[in-house]
Amino acid sequence: MKPRNISLALLAALPSAVHAEDGWPRLNIHESITVEATPARAFEVVSRWDALQSWCPAFVSTEIRSGGTAVGSVRAIMLNNGPTFTEELLAVDQKALSYRYRIIESPLPIVDYVSTVKVLEAGGKTHVVWSSSYKRRARDKPTPEQNDAAMLSLVGGLYKACLANARKVIEGR
Repeated sequence: MKPRNISLALLAALPSAVHAEDGWPRLNIHESITVEATPARAFEVVSRWDALQSWCPAFVSTEIRSGGTAVGSVRAIMLNNGPTFTEELLAVDQKALSYRYRIIESPLPIVDYVSTVKVLEAGGKTHVVWSSSYKRRARDKPTPEQNDAAMLSLVGGLYKACLANARKVIEGR
């Protein structure tokens, strides 16, 4: 991808809420980092389906429930304070350095979550981009803690923390 296209992609990746026909907003969040490593090295780290905790410090363990690391596999990931998420791997593209997954069950107040992690090379730099689309669980009249801004901040904050640590792991610091 050319540097200009990367800039446009990152600009378009700002958090947003898109109102569907049913009035239930679909939230979109994108966070990214630039790392001093090859794209292959970056993907090697962030694509560890069986060890999310190796680069994302919010999680303490990953348990594969079915399917190993193949598309269709299911994992359970546990947060530091105990709650567990169950996720399904939807796609992996080794050539494009990306994978897509969905949350099956989550303690978060969100539903219909689908996410993509992608590694891009641009002008000698490597970018890791984590994006997702989801809805807040509170469909109508959410409290301030459950509204669009709160849900974008919640997921965006998790992504920022995980990606900051991923940079350290990728760069070997």
